[in-house]
Parts: sequence; C-alpha cells; structure tokens
Amino acid sequence: MSEPALSALRAELSSTFHDARVRHMVALGRKARTDPDAQALLDALARGDAFERRLALAAQFTRRDGEAVLKATADESFRVRALAFELVSVACDDAQALEALRMAHGMRREQTVIHQLRKRKRHAVIDAFVDGLAERGEHATFADTVPLASEAVLRRHLARALERPSYRFWARLARHAPSVLGAVLLEQLRAVTGEPDPVTRQHLGWGLGWLAERTPDVAETLLALLLKRGIPPDEHAVRTLVKQRPVRMVALLRQHPPAFLPHLLFAKSLASLDAESLTWIVQRDPTLLGRAEDVLKELPEPLHPTLTEAWAASVERAPAWGTPLIARIVDPAVREGVYGRWTVGARNRDGVIPLEYLRHLPVELREREARRHLNEVVALGTRAEARISYARFLPWDEALGSLRGALGHPDAAMRGEGLGALLALPGLRPDEPAWVAPALAAVLARKNEQDPVRGVMLQALAAWPRRMWRAEHTEALGRMLRDALDAADLSVGTAQAAERLLVRAFGADPAWGAQWLGTFLKERGRIHDAGLGHRLTDDEVRRAAPYLLTLAKAWAERERGGPLLQLAASLGKRAALVAGLSDWLVSVRDATPDNRLALALTAWLAKEDRTRFESTLAGTLRRWRDRGWDDEVVALAVAEKRGLPLHRELVDELERVALRLGKPSGNALWVLRSRAVKDFDRMLPALLKRDESAIAIPVVREYLHRRRQDLLGPYLHAPVITGQFATGATHWLLPFDSGFFRWNVEQNRAYSRALARLCEDLERDTPTLLAAVTRMAVLDWAPMDALLALADDRRPAVQERALRVMARCDQGQGVPTLLRCLEDSRARIAIYGLRRAFNGMPVTRVLSLLSEVPLTKVTVAKEVVRLLGELRSDAGYARLLELDAKPLHRDVRIALLRALWDHLDREPTWAVFERAVTGEDAIMASRVGDIPADRLTEALDARLSALLAKVLARPEPDARIDLLRRAAWLQVKDRERVFLSACGARLASPYDDEVRAAMGALVYRADERDVPLMERMLAAVVEDRRALSVALDALLQPRERMRPVPLQAVYGLVTGGLLTKDPCLATLRVRCAAVALGPPAFASHLDAMGQEGWLHADALMAAQVAVSNLPVDMMEAVGGRLARSPSPEARRVALHCLVRDAADGRGWTEERLAMLAGFQRDASPLVAGAAQFVFPPREMVKAPQGT
Repeated sequence: MSEPALSALRAELSSTFHDARVRHMVALGRKARTDPDAQALLDALARGDAFERRLALAAQFTRRDGEAVLKATADESFRVRALAFELVSVACDDAQALEALRMAHGMRREQTVIHQLRKRKRHAVIDAFVDGLAERGEHATFADTVPLASEAVLRRHLARALERPSYRFWARLARHAPSVLGAVLLEQLRAVTGEPDPVTRQHLGWGLGWLAERTPDVAETLLALLLKRGIPPDEHAVRTLVKQRPVRMVALLRQHPPAFLPHLLFAKSLASLDAESLTWIVQRDPTLLGRAEDVLKELPEPLHPTLTEAWAASVERAPAWGTPLIARIVDPAVREGVYGRWTVGARNRDGVIPLEYLRHLPVELREREARRHLNEVVALGTRAEARISYARFLPWDEALGSLRGALGHPDAAMRGEGLGALLALPGLRPDEPAWVAPALAAVLARKNEQDPVRGVMLQALAAWPRRMWRAEHTEALGRMLRDALDAADLSVGTAQAAERLLVRAFGADPAWGAQWLGTFLKERGRIHDAGLGHRLTDDEVRRAAPYLLTLAKAWAERERGGPLLQLAASLGKRAALVAGLSDWLVSVRDATPDNRLALALTAWLAKEDRTRFESTLAGTLRRWRDRGWDDEVVALAVAEKRGLPLHRELVDELERVALRLGKPSGNALWVLRSRAVKDFDRMLPALLKRDESAIAIPVVREYLHRRRQDLLGPYLHAPVITGQFATGATHWLLPFDSGFFRWNVEQNRAYSRALARLCEDLERDTPTLLAAVTRMAVLDWAPMDALLALADDRRPAVQERALRVMARCDQGQGVPTLLRCLEDSRARIAIYGLRRAFNGMPVTRVLSLLSEVPLTKVTVAKEVVRLLGELRSDAGYARLLELDAKPLHRDVRIALLRALWDHLDREPTWAVFERAVTGEDAIMASRVGDIPADRLTEALDARLSALLAKVLARPEPDARIDLLRRAAWLQVKDRERVFLSACGARLASPYDDEVRAAMGALVYRADERDVPLMERMLAAVVEDRRALSVALDALLQPRERMRPVPLQAVYGLVTGGLLTKDPCLATLRVRCAAVALGPPAFASHLDAMGQEGWLHADALMAAQVAVSNLPVDMMEAVGGRLARSPSPEARRVALHCLVRDAADGRGWTEERLAMLAGFQRDASPLVAGAAQFVFPPREMVKAPQGT
C-alpha cells in the first residue's frame, strides 16, 4: 500500500457524503477479498481514528473478516462497537460469533446479537451459547435465551428452564415456539384435576389467545379442558378459534356449554357454518349471529331455510329477533303460530310496534297489524300523526278511507303525514301496479300544495322500487316536475327530492329521462345529487349525454364553472361516457380568473381524465406561472395520487416555485422531497448557490444533515448568513441534535468549535446554552476538551448539564472527569452519568472504578449499589454483602435490596431479605413484594412466600394493603399456602380497604384445596358484620365470570354454611344464593327462605335485584316455581319475574296476562297490591284490574 493511495482515499471519503462513503467502503471490501492492495488500505484505515475505523468496519459487510469484526467489538468507540456487534452475524464464523456473543453477554447486550443471529438462521451459535450458559449455571440469562435456540436444544433444556422461567421466557416461547408453549400449558393443566395454580392461570390467560392464532389445535384442546372444568376461558381466544374453525367450536361448545358466550361471537363466521351448527346457535341465542337482516346477507342462500326453521322452532327465546324471517315461513300454520308470538313480543309497553318492523311482514300480516294499530291500540288514540302512519300497510281503498280526515286537514304537517302514508302504499306493494295510477293522480291533484307537503309527496314517490316505473308513467312524472319547477316557493330540499325521483324513474324511458334531466339542471342551475354517476347506469348516461353536453356548453359559455364542476364530479368515472365534457371543463379552467376553481377542475381531470390532464398540463402550468399561482401548483402536486410518480412538467414547475424562494417555496420543497427525491437532491446545490439562507428551510436543512453532508461544510462554523431568509446581522448555528456520525471529522470539529464559542458567551440565555452543551456531547468524531472544561463552569445550570451528558461521549472521554467529580459536591450528578459510560466496559474495570467511589452521599451510594447489582460478577456480589454489614441510609438499603434480585440463588441474599422484613422500617419491608418471583425454584418460591406472609403480619396497614393489592398478580405459587393463609387472616382487619384487598387476593390465589380454608376465614369474621359485608362484596361477581373455586366457596355459605345460621344474614344469603345456585335451584332456595320467614323487607328487595340479574329466558321457570309457593314474599318475587319476562322484546302473552290476573287476586296484599299497579297495554286487558 502506498501512502498517496491512502491519502487519496481519505480525501475522497472526506469530500463526499455519508451514503457514498459507505457504498465506497462496501465496494472496497468486496475488492479486498482478492486484492492485497485494497486489503492494505482497509488495514491502514482500521488503525486510524474512530471515524476511519468505523468506515473500515463498514467494508466487512462484503469483506467478511471475522477476526477484524471480533477485534472491533472491544473498540473504545461506542459507534464502532455497535457496528461490530451488528456485523457479527454477517462476518464471523461460528467460533468467532460465539466468542462475540459471550463478550456481549458480559456487556448485557447479548439479546440484540442473538436476534441478529436468528435472522440469519445461525442456530448453531445460539445453541452453543445456551449450552454454555447451562454449564456455567447462568440462570438469569439461561431461561430468557432457551426459546431462541433450535427446537432440539429447546426441548433438551426445557425442563431446566421451567425450573426458573421468566416473563421473557414465556413471551419468547409464545412467539418463537408456540407448539412448545401449548404442550407446556397442557401438561401443567393436566397435572391437576381442577383449576391450576394462579401463576399457571396467568400464563393461560394470555397464552391461550396467542396459541389460538398460531397453533389452533393445541388451543382447542386447552379450551376443551377449561370448559370441561367450568373455568371461564379468555374471550379473545374463543373469538379467534371461532373465526378459524366455527363448526368445530360449535361442537365443542355443545359438548361443554359455558355459562356465558361473548356478544356477536359468530357474526364474522356465518359463511363457514353448517346447518347443524347454525340450528344450535339460533336455538341457544340468535343474537350471537348478529341482526337477522345482516345474517341473511352474509349467510349462504342454502342455509336460509335452516335459519328460518331454527328460529321458528325457538321463537319464544327471541321473538322480535327474526322479524325478517316471518315472510320466509312456508307452512301457513307455522307462520300463524310464529306471528302470534312475534306480535306480542315486538310490542313496546304501549302495545306499539315500530313501522320498520312491519315492512318485513307478508302483506296479509301487515294489514292485520295496521288495523290493530289504527283501531285497537289505545295509546295511539291521542297520537294522530303516529297512528295514521300505519295506514300505508292497508289496501288502497281502505287506507284512503282511514286517511280521509288527515288528507283534508287544515294543518299542512298533518296533510303531509297523511299523504306520505298514502303515497308510500304502492311502494310497499310493488307486485300490485294497480295503485300506481291513483297515487300519481293524487299528487297531480295537489299541484298547488305548500312546499313542505310537496316535498313529502315527492320523497314518498322517490322511495318506490325502480322496477315499478313504466313508460306510461312518464307523462305524469313530467307534469309533477314541471309543477315543482314552476312553484316560486320550491326549496332546496324539495328540489333534491324531485331530482332523486327523476333519477330513479330514469330507466322507464331513458330518452324522456335524459331530456328532463337536462331541463331540470338547466332551470335549477345546479346539481343536487353528488353521486349521479352511481345512480345511473352506463346506458342511461349515454342516453343523457347530448343533453348534459348541451347544458355543459351553456354553463361554460356563461362562466358557470362551479355548477359545471359539480356536474362532472357527480358523474365521476361515467363522465367519460359524455364525450366532449372534458373539453368544456378545460375551456373553463383555462379562462377562469378563479384560482380555486382552476385547481379543482385540474384535480378532477387528473383523477378522471388522465390523458387530457397530461396533454394540457404544460400549458396550464405556464398560465398559472404568469398569474403567480404558485400555491396552486403545490396543491395540485399534493393532490396527486400516492404511489404514482409526479408528471415531469409538474416536477419542473415545482422546482421553479422552489427556486423563486417565495412563500410557497417551503411547501414545494417538501413535496419534492417526499414525491421526487432524486430531483430534490439534484436541485439542492443550485438552490443553495442562489441563496445560502435556504438552509433555514427545515426540509432542506434536515436533508443535508441526513443525506448530503458534503453541502453542509460552509454552514457548520456558525457563519453570518445573508439572503431571503436572513438579515445578515447575526451568526447562524444550525439546530442539529443527533446523527453526527454521518459527518466527517472536520465537520464534527467545526460544529464543536461553534458550540464552544456559543457557550463562552456569558450573555446567552440558559435554554440555548443547555442545548449547545447537549449537542457537544453527541458529536462522535469531535474532541471533547471544551465539554470537559464545562465541568468546572461557574454557571450551575451549564455545569450540571455538562456532567449529565458527559457520559454520552463516543469514546468515553468523559469518564475520568466524572470520576474526579465524585470526590466533591458534583458527585450526585456525576454518578448518573457514569452508568452510561460503564455500559460496555469490562466488568473488572467497572469494579475497579466503583471501588474508588466515596459513598458519603446518599445519591452516589444508591447508584453505586445499583451498578454493583447489575454486574454479573462474584466480586460485585461480595461487595454488596460488605455494604449490607454497614449502617446505610434507608434509600441506599432499598437500592441494595433491588441489587440482590440477580442473586436470588445465593443463601446470603435471603438473610438480607429476612432482616428487611423483620426490621423496623415498613417501607423497606414492603419492597420484598417487588422481588421478581418468575425466576424462582420451588424451594425459593417457598422462601419468598414465607417472607411475604411476614410482611402481612406487620403492624403497619399501608404496607399490608399495598402487598395485598398486588397479591393477585405476584407469580409466587405458594405451594404450602403460607402466603394465602396470611392473606385470609387479614379479613379480620378493621380497615375496609384491607378486607377488600385480602378477599381479592383469596379469590384469585385459591384453588380446590383452599375452599374449606376460605369458609373458615369467613366464619372467623361473621361477628364483624361490616368486615363480612365488605368481604362478600369483593367475593361476589356475576356467576358466568366466577371461577369454580370461589363459586364453590359461595355455594358452601348458602348450603349449610354460616349464612344459614342467622336470619339477620338473610340479605347476604340471597345475594350469595343468586350467584352460587342455578336459576331453578335459586327459586327453590327463595321458596324455602320464604317459608322459613327469612324474606324480610331487605331480603325481599335483594331477591328482586338478584332476579333482575338472571337471564331473561329463565324468568318463566323461576317465576313459575315461586308462584306456587305458600310464602307471600316468594310470590312477590314471582310477580317481579313476570314483569321482567313481559318486558319490551318479549311481551304480554295470554299466559302472562292470566298469571298477572292471578297475582292481582292474590290473598296477600303484598302480592296483589303490587300486581294491581302493573299495567300491560290497555287493549290487552280483558277485565278491569283490581277486581
């Protein structure tokens, strides 16, 4: 290698920009594989400064010299080390990669290297690393890394990893080996007969949903086990499995019916269901499918009869749900029976069924419902406007008779209601065309009606199906349109209705429709329907084209560009069927002085007529340039579709706008940067040559910083700038904050000198100074002398900021200064900076430096202890134990407890924890609850459980409550139930918050073995009514959400347990029975309580609340059982069941009315008095109430 060649290479690298430098080095690395001279150049660069060493290292992307990469991992420069570790997976062989991985492990950065090795499928290296961790007993990293190994190594070490699994272990197992995770969870679940321990339940909670997406077979097996044992599964997992395999999930749910199924569970799986599955879902709960209208759209046509038959067979469950299915029932007897149940269930409390429900019924049933609403519904007797709306479902003559009064009413609103109902009638009977002519005649007869009434009539006609219109109707429609256009009071709303009617009747006679559309648009002067192209077919637009083109010509000649643009926009893509329309749009665009209209017309052409847009763009841009419409040029470019290159003419015009350096220049440059980056890059030198102040534009400045560093040189020494965006009165220091490794050495030094000069200015404001100090620290290739000197600055804020950022120096230049500062008052700041500086240092060096740090200041001592705890070193652990033997400040000792987390397998660690728990400081004792329990062996888990129990025995309530609130999520398995017993003992606390937290811990952590324990703990506080009430409030949840264990405990309380011993506990007994017992058993329980005299006033109210929370389809069974009770209180609850069973959506059937009448005649005033004030729709009551 010749010195001139090296000098030439250095000069070339320094003169270009970062991306070009990297490309050059990559090419040089490829050449060096066969060229000794190229290799010599790389070796020489690798001996240079950090900037050159990093460039030489970049050549290893193609040179692949593993030894060089391995050497670079120990470089003093952070930038070089980071790139070296990134190159390990690319350039190193297995032995070298393993050595690098071990080095990274010592620096706590092995995870990044492992992930890069996985990307390149270098599993052999990872496997060897895992084997090494296992041999050395590195438990902290071992479990985290095992899931990243090959499947063979994973299975070989799985048992050992499961001895001390971490959260990261489980997460990686789910991501990288879901089948193994499923097998582990399945084994843990099968190892017990009931519910697993709380830690396994946590893993099942999040793991089941993950497995459902990746290994559905395993997830289905797990779900089957959970359902079989009555354990509520994760909702996300259930939904995911249903989406993937709905038929199999239905079979599973039929085999093990859960108490609760998520809302709309099968709504997105309709197309995959079979007839048997569909039938079961409808009979279980049809709302799981969604609305019946939506189900009919999504469900395959062959399954429609199955859906109809299933709902008809179980109409009692959801009578109002299947309204659209009634018309599909073929058997008249079945349809009549279903209708009889539907008409009762669909009524509201006044006996009214909404109009939209009736539209779905067959014609004869619609007529029956219409007559009932018009003649029988008492509540509508005083609501004429609502009542007459139902006349639309009657035959024409009958409807006309019912509406006669409304049609002649002096009030326009009432006439409008009547006419709306009458004219809607033919549209509801499209297969009976006889009623079209009378309807049209009725409209024509009212040509002089007020505008609101005319609008109602036209809206009613526009709602008719298109297929009803015939050519013979066009004369009448034309007269209607003419009457509307001739009306002086024609409003915009009515005009819209008229236009919509015309478009819907267009197909009856396209020639007539085209002529009238032209006439209508001409006379109204605008188009009302923004989606005209969607409403008309291609053939209809072609028919209308001559009239539309004539109208466009007239509008263009009258300079009515706005309506012309509306017409074109409403036609959308079908505007191409109107030949010549684009010509008139172009003529208006080129002549208009309205810049917004010109832009809108051009944008429309760009979207709908690309050919015409491109052919006229050059001339358009010239005219815009002459008129100074630079903003419009930018707006047009922004409106161009993403993903398509900008037109060459548009790019050139954007460049001209940018080079003018006017107000729109910034936006033009931004568009070029994002949509035409090559042109943006090409024009930058010319832009800066024309005006150097263009560097002030953010998009220019950031692009130079990230992509064209070769243009930055003149601006980095804070020169005085002149130009459009500068006054030339001050120096400019450009605001860059990161990414300085892309600059060359001289650029880093120049910017550093400018920052140093700024910091020397004693008149500068503090925020500016602090920003400058921060930037000095991250200049990778600059000397740090100026920054280090600021450690002695007399300005407190500047000095503190310098100390805080000093550790960011790329080559650790700040470490000696920070260590020196530890000896005086600056230590509290310097110690935090050292953490970053120590990152990546050899462990022995860090220990040596920390041993010299004075611990007289609490802040310093805390950070030293934390750093010692993070070192993977026996010497570091020994130093921690030495510190424990000394008198320490409380904050330091708390930091010491945290530092010992990585040493939980060492006996002295637990002695330290024991002293913390039994000491006088409650805050320090409570920190034991922070110990990560996910890495513990069975023996260590028992030790931690015992310590946690001791915390709960302390006298300070705050410490106890804090731990109890976290107890549910602590990953201790507590096999000896020491911690659980301590939680239960706190039910006797005088503090409600503690009782509530203790019961929450019990509910989550208990398993089958603990049911007697929970009952004994509740019995122990039975005399403390307040504690008992608070505890049961925390225990009770809706039955479908309760796990089997707490449900079993509640069951014991009401079946011979403590709640059956004292009538004063009747209210609690009712609440617990409602949760613990199924609805029939609960009814029997209430009956027994009533006969025993336990249903006093409060208990009766609790029973009614409990009944309100039961499934509504159980009301008949529960109410029927209670209605036969000799207890008046039980019969009063039965009345409540009846009222709820007859609510909206279910209705007052004959059986329910008969039952209500029986209650109204009950011998007990408690029952009869309440029943006589229950009011079904008046027309349904056959006898006076209260008799």
